[in-house]
Amino acid sequence: MRRWVMVAATLCTVHLAAAQRVLTLDECVRIAWGEQPQVAIAERDWRVALERVKSVRANLFPQLSAGYQFRRFLSTRSVFQLGLTRVITEPTDFRETSLSLSQLLFDTFQTPLQIRQARAQANAASFAYERTRADIALRVAQQFFAVLQARAQVQLQRRVLDRARRLLEAAEAGYKAGTAARLDVLRAQVQVRTAEVDLLAAQNQERVAMLTLRNLMGVNDDFAFDIAEPPDETFAPPSLTVLLAQALRQRPEVKQGEWQRASADAAKQLARLQTFPLLTVTGNYSRYPSTTRAIDKEWSLNLIVSYPIFDGGRVRAELEQAQLQAEQAELSLKQTLDTVRLEVQQAYLNWQNARERWSAAQLAVKEASETARLTEEAYRTGAASLLDVLNAQVALAQAETQEIQARYDLRRAVYALRHAVGEIVTYFAARTHR
Repeated sequence: MRRWVMVAATLCTVHLAAAQRVLTLDECVRIAWGEQPQVAIAERDWRVALERVKSVRANLFPQLSAGYQFRRFLSTRSVFQLGLTRVITEPTDFRETSLSLSQLLFDTFQTPLQIRQARAQANAASFAYERTRADIALRVAQQFFAVLQARAQVQLQRRVLDRARRLLEAAEAGYKAGTAARLDVLRAQVQVRTAEVDLLAAQNQERVAMLTLRNLMGVNDDFAFDIAEPPDETFAPPSLTVLLAQALRQRPEVKQGEWQRASADAAKQLARLQTFPLLTVTGNYSRYPSTTRAIDKEWSLNLIVSYPIFDGGRVRAELEQAQLQAEQAELSLKQTLDTVRLEVQQAYLNWQNARERWSAAQLAVKEASETARLTEEAYRTGAASLLDVLNAQVALAQAETQEIQARYDLRRAVYALRHAVGEIVTYFAARTHR
């Protein structure tokens, strides 16, 4: 019976392992683009702006409409007959079907300006969508490596615990042999307990990091997956000057700001038009297939000139508002350019710093590992104290922690730099479609 239980448990474990997908970073980003509500909201905003362009542009096309009217008139009249007054009610019906065609011929350039403004807003919305995708890609990449860093920290804490247990065994053996004091055993036990606590904390940190990644990806709780360590890739960015030029050309924030400025300029021109006489010319043609009137078709050419003589200052206030909004758009674009330059410089410096720290940390781990090994051997022969071993192990754990931090800082810095220069979306899009 016990054998069958073990077989069933093994089969369940194999089934769960098979059901759990192992995702690469590219797959995590692709899932986030499809499931994250922020991306969907930005995409809907873009589509709304595109429909707004169609709505405004429709004013330039002929407008064809059909209609039907029915009206009943009741007419009364008084009639004096045979000395009596009678009130006679006579109904009159009016029925008419109509087919009307109208065309806007000229409206003092208001509709073309409205179309230009709507197109600028749609283009700004499209780059806002790209900006959201870029931000989500960066956040997913950063959290992806945060999970891997937490996992590496768990593995490190297991090694630290194993070393502490070996040291405890050596201290107990020395105490039994009379070459070590009881204090050494107690100190080694404290080291084991501390390592156990650190391991529990690291395991919890890994679970929290994984939950955060799931939240960024927008996946449901029933979607089981794990992540894989991506292979090392060569990353050799050009000079900082080249990166700055790329960022100013490619960053969606910059393009979004430029189109927002164009939209504000169009709005300012529209507001300025309202301060002049406005000429509107429309043509209409109506046909009445069935009607009680004597005519069955009408042509009309309408010319309307309007000018606000007094409106309580509304037109001037709207013009001033549009001018201020145009200035705001210009200032916002300048602020965006300054922010982009700063982000590129920071990302480049962080990448350089992380690369240098990782190289130094690798050497530190190698030296600290050798020091810990020699110190432990010396303790077993009585040539070193337990405190020497503890100090060496602490130094090794610290060096290994710094190496893990620098390693994943470097990986995060690579994607932060790609985001800063505006190429992270194209990078993941190209890898997704391979």
